[in-house]
Amino acid sequence: MQPDLPSLTRICQTEEAALRAIFSDIALTFAPPFTPKIRFKIAHLLDLAEPHRHALQRAHSFHLQSPELRALPMHAPERQYFDAVLRHLRLYPAALARLQTALRQRLPLFPPAPPPYTPEAQTLALHSRTWDHMHSHLSPHPPNLYHDAPGHHGDLPYPTTDFLRYAMAARRICLAMDKHAPAFLDVGCGVGLKVFQAAELFARADGLEYEPDHAAAGQAMMQRGGWPSAQIFHADALTFPHYGDYDVLYVYKPMYGEPLEQMERHLTTQASPGTLLIAPYLDFTTRFETLGCTRIENFLYMIRPLKTLPAILKRAVQVGCALPARPKNGYAEDGFLNPLHLALRRWGHGD
Repeated sequence: MQPDLPSLTRICQTEEAALRAIFSDIALTFAPPFTPKIRFKIAHLLDLAEPHRHALQRAHSFHLQSPELRALPMHAPERQYFDAVLRHLRLYPAALARLQTALRQRLPLFPPAPPPYTPEAQTLALHSRTWDHMHSHLSPHPPNLYHDAPGHHGDLPYPTTDFLRYAMAARRICLAMDKHAPAFLDVGCGVGLKVFQAAELFARADGLEYEPDHAAAGQAMMQRGGWPSAQIFHADALTFPHYGDYDVLYVYKPMYGEPLEQMERHLTTQASPGTLLIAPYLDFTTRFETLGCTRIENFLYMIRPLKTLPAILKRAVQVGCALPARPKNGYAEDGFLNPLHLALRRWGHGD
């Protein structure tokens, strides 16, 4: 006998609740490092989910034959409910494939650069060149090596593709340290293009700038560009008192000579232990150890490194590179897959 529509609805709701409970258990288990024990437990939970998925599919198929459903208008709540069930069932294979990929993934913090003159290498070069032109366009003053103030450089751009490699690696390390809402600060940010890019990666992205005109231009750009929470403020890096509020610090030649060394001492003294520092200039490579820093790779350092740093780096290669999800009106977050989607995004593996 064909079940009526209320009975089918109750069956679907029961199976969805069972699936949500299983995926909630998977979400609690899903955290790097993905040891054999974790992978075995997740595989067992997925096996438990299969009978419920089949039951949900069967109940959804039955509803299509219901005369009660065919009599309902398109926007009736009952019809919309069964449409949502179908959407979630269609998302199921892709969500499981993403989960399996994440469990197997091992990505180096700094993947090898593409060979020179290949299409990918030239695309990256064009990307950096375009951002350099944008920097010149936005800057109130032409980029220059020296500022009127003694010991201060002018607003100098660093290649954007290199910066993003370091920023992505820093974000993955932050997640490996269980910092899931990391804060970023560009020290000497100029017009703030690096802050604008970092806002895509970090929960909070701010910039500190000595030149008031540059700070004002950067803050206006943040407002127009859709990052109203990002702050570019006028301040002196030599006396700034809040370096300890940030998880990732970026410094690229804001000063030279003794003022630069004074700023480095002030910054590394104030920053919290385990803070990541991106400092892509050669001067720092000669004195980072005297400032209590450890080099992670190339120009990426950790200030007063944690004893667990080797374990953190081992964990970081299993953290994904997916960008943080922006708020959207889609339905991927809905239904019984919600706990799995949130867990994947939490570790950089979501969409």
